[in-house]
Amino acid sequence: MDADTALSIMETLDQAEALLRRMHLRDGCAGANALAHNRQLLDAARHRLEQVHSIEGMGAFSGDEFNGAAALA
Repeated sequence: MDADTALSIMETLDQAEALLRRMHLRDGCAGANALAHNRQLLDAARHRLEQVHSIEGMGAFSGDEFNGAAALA
């Protein structure tokens, strides 16, 4: 994997993480607006994660590099 691909993946994962941090979780019943807002944030985060998987599907990773990164985490 080259440095540009790795940077792109990290930026995309950072975006997904930032979206998830914006979710509003409260005790009790959430209003319809809060649920819709959280659903939109989850969909956007899911889209970012799908982008990462599409990069993986393009052959940017060899099996050894990806498994080695997982082992370090």
